[in-house]
Amino acid sequence: MTGSDAGSGSRKEWNVAPEEDIYQALTTEEDKARTNVHYEQPPRFFTAFTGGEWNTYSCNVWDHATSVTESQEAKLDLLARHMELEPGMRIMDVGCGWGGPLTYLCKRYGVRGVGLTLSSRQAEYANERIARHGADAQVVECHWRDYRDAEQFDAIYTDEVIVHFHNLTEFFSSCHALLRPAGRMVNKELHFTHPSHARLTRATYLIQQIYGYTGNYRTLAEELSRLYEAGFEAAHVESIPHRHYSMTMKHWLSNMHEHRDELIGLVGRDFYLRFRKYLKVAEMWVTSRTCTMDVVVARKLPA
Repeated sequence: MTGSDAGSGSRKEWNVAPEEDIYQALTTEEDKARTNVHYEQPPRFFTAFTGGEWNTYSCNVWDHATSVTESQEAKLDLLARHMELEPGMRIMDVGCGWGGPLTYLCKRYGVRGVGLTLSSRQAEYANERIARHGADAQVVECHWRDYRDAEQFDAIYTDEVIVHFHNLTEFFSSCHALLRPAGRMVNKELHFTHPSHARLTRATYLIQQIYGYTGNYRTLAEELSRLYEAGFEAAHVESIPHRHYSMTMKHWLSNMHEHRDELIGLVGRDFYLRFRKYLKVAEMWVTSRTCTMDVVVARKLPA
């Protein structure tokens, strides 16, 4: 990996445009435009298929859950434990989506929160949700590169978001500056099991298309290396078994089918069918031997 965190193993298996390959270095404006290819859709499209109370758009935890909401809360409670949340703390959710996780964490644990998104539709929906629940939080439409705050955070977390960041050392350095001494950085993310998997395949190409060509898939070792470079020490790594993602995606596909007519009315038949295909391919990919799902917990080293 170079200083820009470009993936050294990225090799296409067939001819595609260079800007469609994984590991794209993007300006802030390009990053926002490409990200919003995916997220600047009607919020109802995403809330309908993710389901539950909090609409988490990522792998949930199903060990003891009997409903989608319980599986979402089990995952968020896991992140909360790793952040060591206590009442009065201040947290940041980078890539906060429609505000469900931030709202839940602020209400459940009595903390204050800030969420960052690049989508105006997400920000509007998230702040309406926060107001509805009376949570002490705010979602800001702002790129992480541009965010400034005079008050430090006790913890910063991401949930399957940093895969979209090309220069991970720069991102972690920004978080380091925003965290109080000994503050925690918690990232839940997919990782390649070996650097040789870091190449564009037919499966990852479809996923690239859906996400506006913002993929930057890494190994766990690479993520840890970027944390060290940014001034963090690793505190804990916890793996989440594949079955949890499989169960999550099966619920998403079921919900899409249940709300089929409504969703086609929102985004059109072509987008709906392509999205279902993406979910089916992604389920096979994220539950294969090439990927692991890990929660990485890091502490800010003293200056």
